[in-house]
Amino acid sequence: MQLAVFVMVLIPPALLSEGFLSDTVSSNDCMDLIDQGGHLKCGLDGSGDIDDYYPDTCSLKCSGGANPKLPSGVCSGGGVNCTRLVQETLRMWVEGLQHTQYKVLKKWCTCYSEK
Repeated sequence: MQLAVFVMVLIPPALLSEGFLSDTVSSNDCMDLIDQGGHLKCGLDGSGDIDDYYPDTCSLKCSGGANPKLPSGVCSGGGVNCTRLVQETLRMWVEGLQHTQYKVLKKWCTCYSEK
């Protein structure tokens, strides 16, 4: 009987919660990736660090004045709808920027060692 109450009372809300049955993930996950990628993108573009993110233009604001765009498919409807697909796109963007950073450091910084 107690098991039946547990199953009927506690399990359905957990199954119906956003994130379990929907494709939406925490917007903080996407914002963390945008911040991480923005730091790399602005730096690699020689435009300082990320200052802000403009959802209406789907671009970053770098401290050096550049406004690089976020990857294609990340923004819709005037902002980032943080789905699993968008999160994966941002993750791949960050990984690509990290790889570019590694190649630049390896080529131009002779004291740079692989980590």
